[in-house]
Amino acid sequence: MMRDKNRERRVRSEILDELANTPRGYMQPEKALAASLRLSIVPPPSDAEVLEALARLEADAMIHCDVSSLGEKRWCITGIGRAALYES
Repeated sequence: MMRDKNRERRVRSEILDELANTPRGYMQPEKALAASLRLSIVPPPSDAEVLEALARLEADAMIHCDVSSLGEKRWCITGIGRAALYES
């Protein structure tokens, strides 16, 4: 159980870090974000882990999502997310 919590924290932290390194004003496509996470975390997170982490971070107002008219999701970090990242 503790290992699962640590993994969840790691996935969320990597999402915040990745989005914090995206130039301000730009939003990262969900597919690109997920691909980057799979390269930086061993073993790579599943789609379900990524989606759960994104949903939790969005619910906590740490990230924001815009959905295009074609249904593509794009993400950016919020001020709350940036503050949480630099606290840890």
